[in-house]
Amino acid sequence: MTMLALAGPGAGAAHADGGPVVGGGSGIALQTGNPRMVALCTMTAVGYDRENRLVGITAGHCAEDAGVAVWAEADPHAGPIGFAAVKDVDHDWAVIELDPARVTPVRQVGPSVVATVGAPAQAMETVCKNGRTTGFTCGVVWDAYPDEFLSQVCANHGDSGGPVLRGDQLVGMINAGVGLPGSSEMPCTGPGNPFHDPDVSNQITAVLAEIDRLGVVGAGFRPL
Repeated sequence: MTMLALAGPGAGAAHADGGPVVGGGSGIALQTGNPRMVALCTMTAVGYDRENRLVGITAGHCAEDAGVAVWAEADPHAGPIGFAAVKDVDHDWAVIELDPARVTPVRQVGPSVVATVGAPAQAMETVCKNGRTTGFTCGVVWDAYPDEFLSQVCANHGDSGGPVLRGDQLVGMINAGVGLPGSSEMPCTGPGNPFHDPDVSNQITAVLAEIDRLGVVGAGFRPL
């Protein structure tokens, strides 16, 4: 997550074509307690829950509280596209309920496609991520656990929530960077920066299982 000061996203009318295009890898701006600041993060994926609500998923720390407004970073003056319906601080995920009249949902953003949910990421496989700060990058998975995994995909502030993919299968979301013991911080700045701290991602299967267990907005999530 990164913070941005601005005059303030507008409350303008939605586009005639249905609103800004948003999918996994799109930049989003979330309302904060400061009316002149927004939090910039990345959407993990967009799809429908079991109640056929249009929803998106992102990292939990991107939303200060449930209920905060969400804008498409690419066109904030189109007005809010939805709001954070629920967040989980401990497991760092949030569900955004999107307004179908104010957003154009897509499964492809740039080179990344979110077609389905894949099996959990495994150690030593290569995965890729798409983030609003550092774009589309790939790296090896160093270690994997039931709830999270450590990989060398490039990520920096603002990439939080970015989808981590095995081909077109969603396997995780970017949550944080990890400094190596005894070394200075080495953040990644883009695809041309191969030497950087590894990143922690939630296993998306664990996130979706928790959402299903709670029975909240987003339960039964299926990508577009």
